[in-house]
Amino acid sequence: MIWGLSALSCLGFLIILGLSFFGPYVGLGRYWPPEKTASWQHQSFRALFRLGLYPLLAASAILAREVGFAWPWIGFALVILGFGCALLFTGKLGWKQAFGAAEGLVSSAVYAYSRNPVYVATLFGMLGWAVLLPTVAILVPLLLWAVLYVLAPFLEEPWLEAQFGEEYIAYKAKTPRFIWK
Repeated sequence: MIWGLSALSCLGFLIILGLSFFGPYVGLGRYWPPEKTASWQHQSFRALFRLGLYPLLAASAILAREVGFAWPWIGFALVILGFGCALLFTGKLGWKQAFGAAEGLVSSAVYAYSRNPVYVATLFGMLGWAVLLPTVAILVPLLLWAVLYVLAPFLEEPWLEAQFGEEYIAYKAKTPRFIWK
């Protein structure tokens, strides 16, 4: 059961990665960020991301019940801090903008220190998850999700440049992509 859930999770993240990086070369156009909320890209991304996340959550719940957590204090601290901050930072950005709407460049508060604080915070949350359940069935989907979040800014930057022009180019010049310059 756990391996099946893990495989489903991996499938969701792998399809997103495949569409994101190979879609333009096979005539599907840009996958991320999507052009419009009603586009096939936006709708399929939501479904595929859920295919990546929900089986991972289910496999984690089963494993936690069966074997318990490794390093619970460290793991839960990173999970709460990472995913909690990711939610707060997404709220600062705006939920619509987090999913491809261009409603204005956000470059204040935490966005003055990182162009992608949601991804950074989520990576800390994923690290905590990995500390809690350090098994291959959990680590592989988490790794694929992490790869997606490390590579996503490279897909978003040309789009952001096209949307916000010189304002984004100036922001990009002074603010690190993640937390280092």
